[in-house]
Amino acid sequence: MAQDPWWTAAFTAAYLEVYHHRSDAQAAQEIAGLLPRLAAAPGPIVDAGCGAGRHLAALRAAGLPAIGFDLSADLLRVARDRSLCRGRLARADVRRPPFAGGCGAVLCLFTAFGYFDDAGNAACLAGLGRLVSQGGWVLLDLPEPDALRRGLQPTSERRTPGGWIVRERRWIAGDRVEKAVEATPPDAAAVTWQESVRLYREAELHALASAASLVPDVIWPGLRGPDDQAGRLVCWLRRP
Repeated sequence: MAQDPWWTAAFTAAYLEVYHHRSDAQAAQEIAGLLPRLAAAPGPIVDAGCGAGRHLAALRAAGLPAIGFDLSADLLRVARDRSLCRGRLARADVRRPPFAGGCGAVLCLFTAFGYFDDAGNAACLAGLGRLVSQGGWVLLDLPEPDALRRGLQPTSERRTPGGWIVRERRWIAGDRVEKAVEATPPDAAAVTWQESVRLYREAELHALASAASLVPDVIWPGLRGPDDQAGRLVCWLRRP
């Protein structure tokens, strides 16, 4: 019997506790760096893999016509509790976007791209690209491979504000970064999952973009702009 893909186990209510440190304030600061470009997008903004809605709420708070979708019922339940996200959400797989074309930009933030094999990732990008109007962008927010390798912490253990013990192991396997998570709530059994994301270099992203009929516009080292040395590849891929 085939195993369920890793993301079905990863993006549950436990994910919100493990990643509690990803705050609304942080999301607002990240979106602020994108606003000068997104304000000129030729259509509504789509937050693909919007999760619990942090960035979508920040986009809406900035006055942008933004909508979002995600596959996780648990994370969408939290997003729907946000007044700014209410009525602006859909449940869907990133490989099968629920919206038609005419979008000004499609955002894949916080490493929401690279989950599949190479063919699957290429098809995913092509599908997202078809949502975008001429002059709009697909924005990929990915780890920069060399920076990730330099800073990789093989193991860690911490306690969350909710009293969970979180143990994580991280390693590089070929062109993917892998993470095994064990999250133990107070007085309950541990929840475990593994995350696996493809690492892309700039040249590979250029080739992916070309195959999806997109043009690399600019690549930033962080979401907050060209001077944000955050060890990321923030790739603006334009529909010509």
